[in-house]
Amino acid sequence: MRVSDIMTKAPITLSPAAKVDEVAHIMREKGISSIILVTNGKPVGIVTERDLVHRVLALGKDPKLLMAADICTKPVIAVSIHCLVEDAVDTMNDYKIRRLVVIDDLDHVIGIVTTDDIGYNLKSMSEELAFKYLSLTKRK
Repeated sequence: MRVSDIMTKAPITLSPAAKVDEVAHIMREKGISSIILVTNGKPVGIVTERDLVHRVLALGKDPKLLMAADICTKPVIAVSIHCLVEDAVDTMNDYKIRRLVVIDDLDHVIGIVTTDDIGYNLKSMSEELAFKYLSLTKRK
């Protein structure tokens, strides 16, 4: 199984110059936990709920005065659309992350795959991969 089989296609992307309050508003409106920052279609950062809490709210910063580039996680960890889910899980474990940006052959963002996406598809995965996934989700 490949990440292209389970990823969220056409994820929400924004410019790194987007204001943080706009990022938070879109995340709430769309019910998503991250937004990928792109320049010319290529990923340059990702803003997650954790970034908003740790880099804005907990520090008492004004989200109207910050750009997404100021608080994003970078570099972006990305995998090819051709990547096997098993390899994606290994990458998540290696980097201790819960989401991967999926890119095409030109390095343009075409999707995102999360631990939730993998969890929803456990039935169709091998037992070995299921155990790898479970070890990933036990970390908090």
